[in-house]
Amino acid sequence: MRPATRSKIWLTISFVVFVVFLYLLGFFKNGFHLKRGQKETEMPTIMHNDEFCILYNFLDATDTFREDGLEPVTLAIHGTSEMMKMIEAKPSNWDGPISLGLFLDFHSTNALEYISILHRCDAEFQRKVTVHFAFRISPFQDKCPVINIGQTENIECEVFLKNRDKYRNSVTGSFQLYPSNLMRNIARRGAKSDIHFIADVDMIMSENFATKIKPIANEMIDGKNKKLLVVRVDEFHRKFFFAGHQIKNLSDWFKISDASDTISAWEIPYSSSSWEIQPILHRNDLYNADYFPARMRVMQSLIYSSCRAGYTFHLLSHVFDVHEGVKLDDTAYSKSVIAHSKKYGRQIAYDRYVKEMNEKYPDTISRCGTFVM
Repeated sequence: MRPATRSKIWLTISFVVFVVFLYLLGFFKNGFHLKRGQKETEMPTIMHNDEFCILYNFLDATDTFREDGLEPVTLAIHGTSEMMKMIEAKPSNWDGPISLGLFLDFHSTNALEYISILHRCDAEFQRKVTVHFAFRISPFQDKCPVINIGQTENIECEVFLKNRDKYRNSVTGSFQLYPSNLMRNIARRGAKSDIHFIADVDMIMSENFATKIKPIANEMIDGKNKKLLVVRVDEFHRKFFFAGHQIKNLSDWFKISDASDTISAWEIPYSSSSWEIQPILHRNDLYNADYFPARMRVMQSLIYSSCRAGYTFHLLSHVFDVHEGVKLDDTAYSKSVIAHSKKYGRQIAYDRYVKEMNEKYPDTISRCGTFVM
């Protein structure tokens, strides 16, 4: 064998050994950084609309909340890594199951490691919260990957809970157009119960909300009778978007709520295509139009669809929710998102949505009015 040939062979062998060495060290791992002795779990993601990959049941809640024989009401929330502090505080404000749709991008995948440790170490979070996640595929990507997730048992819970602010601050924020309607749908489809309350993660619910509404929700929400329960949002928030949150006769709501300890519900009229109420509905009821661009009538489209489909709206007594803090103005980033959505997505979504509504429900436009975007 010639010296040059022998040299090439040794170079090839050395390169292969080096690659294997790097692999064993974990440099080529997707997902979490693994340490010696850790196990790895393969979790396949599924494609959605040739644009997103989704993994349902990444983390499962341990409590079913069915000890009384009734179907529990799942709080369906969604968010990104920037909202992690509100996400991890949510179990203290909801006395039932929670289904979270978490949106990731390339930079924020370490949120999975943080929330995995949180789920293992925070007993209430583990008992209540089921986590699903989604991410946008890259250009020319034609299939979704199998995610290799390493377990995080190397961090002691006592250390994590004592230093959770430090660990949370190390989680990178995402920077993409946020598909809010898709994430709402993911939270609902991954929910462990059939009755869902759709809400934003920054909403604070009144005391014992889930327990109080459980009987009437089981009575009225069955996925067949086309009834939605409506939750009153705080009056202060209505001042900043009155058309979206308007529910008339506040004084009657107080009278009925004060007159009895039993929660009731009564039908209220549909308002307009600006109506942005928070509904409680069934797994078999309608879902959000997930092709709507960010910040463009995202929840209003679901309520309008429900009206066109013949649903009725029933206001709950006693319970309510409020926004955490007061929103006085949009951030520069939020304004940029709105400008982008208006320029590139609004008209396409509007034309498609109106066409769908008129084809599916041609006889109800007089009942619900035209959809304005």
